[in-house]
Amino acid sequence: MNSVVLFGDINIDILMSIPRYPPAGGDAMAGHVAIRPGGSVANTAIVLSKLGLKTRLVGRVGNDIWAEKAMQPLIDSGVDLTHVSRDPVDSTGLIFIPVTSDGERTMFSYRGANIHKPADEIEPGILDSAGFLHISSYNLLESPQREATYKLIDLARNRNLKISVDVGVEPALRLQDELIQLMPSLSLVVLSVEEARNLVDADTPHEISTQLLDQGVSLVGLKLGKSGCLVAGPRSHHLIPGFAVDTVDTTGAGDSFCAGLIYGCVSGLGLGACGVIANALGALATTVWGCGLALPGSTELDLFLDQQGEDAEDPELGGWIIEARTGLSG
Repeated sequence: MNSVVLFGDINIDILMSIPRYPPAGGDAMAGHVAIRPGGSVANTAIVLSKLGLKTRLVGRVGNDIWAEKAMQPLIDSGVDLTHVSRDPVDSTGLIFIPVTSDGERTMFSYRGANIHKPADEIEPGILDSAGFLHISSYNLLESPQREATYKLIDLARNRNLKISVDVGVEPALRLQDELIQLMPSLSLVVLSVEEARNLVDADTPHEISTQLLDQGVSLVGLKLGKSGCLVAGPRSHHLIPGFAVDTVDTTGAGDSFCAGLIYGCVSGLGLGACGVIANALGALATTVWGCGLALPGSTELDLFLDQQGEDAEDPELGGWIIEARTGLSG
C-alpha cells in the first residue's frame, strides 16, 4: 500500500538559457537549449520512483512525437503509465521556459491534451494497491480534466486514501474558494507563501499555516524559497532552513520538494525529517539543468544529507537529518 497515484499534466519542456530578458519586441540569444520531459506531477512521479516508491501516473498526451519524448523517461524511471491515454486531436503539452543567469525561470505553457482527460477513463482499478493520491491544482482549471479529477478524489475518499494537492499560481488566483473547500479532504497541501496569501488572510508563514490547518488540512508544506520551508501539523510547526547550493536552473525544484514531503508522509517520518528531505530534494534539483531523469533520487539525496549532517551546527537539524537518512535506508 505504499504506491502513489499521481494525476496531472505531462509535458515537454523547451528550456533556453538567456543572459537577461529583452525589452518588448527585442531579441535574446540563448546560450544553451534543452528539450526535456516535464509537467509538475510527472516530475514528482519521477523523483518518487527514484526514491524507491511505486508510482502510477494518470494523464493524457497527444498522438505525436512529443508524446514519445515525454513518456520514455517516465518509463525508464519505472513509472506506471497504464492510465495515460492518447488524445486523437490535440498535441502533447508544451512549455517554453527561458532561464536567466541567476537560475530563475519563467514559463509559457500550452496544456494541450492534458485538459482533455475524460472522467469515464477514471476507473476504480486506478487506485488498486495505492496508499496515496497526489494531484495538481491545475487539473481543476478546465473541463473535462476537472471532472476527472473530482471523480478520482471521490474514489480516494471512499478508500480512505491520503490525498495531497500541489497548489499553483494560477489556481490560487482563480480557485480560492474551491481550494479552501478541498482542505478537509487533504492529508497534505504544498504551496508557496505567495500562493497561500491568495487563499487565507494571513501574512507570516506561521499565521498562514495555522489558518490552513484551521480549514481542515492535516499537514501544510509551505515553500520559502532559499530560506527553506515551514512544515506544520495540528500539534507542531517546524521552520526548516534551506540548504545552500550553486543554482543552475530552478525548474523542477518545487516538484522535487513536493516529492520529498510525499515520501516522508508515506514513510511515516516526523515533520522535521519530512521538511529536511523536501528541502534537500528541492535544492539538489536546482543544481542540474532541466527536469525528468536529471532530477535527484535516493543516491544523490543520501550523499547530500550525509554531508549536510556533518556540517550541521544545530542539534535539532542534525537530528532531523539522521531521521531522514534512516527513513531512506529503511
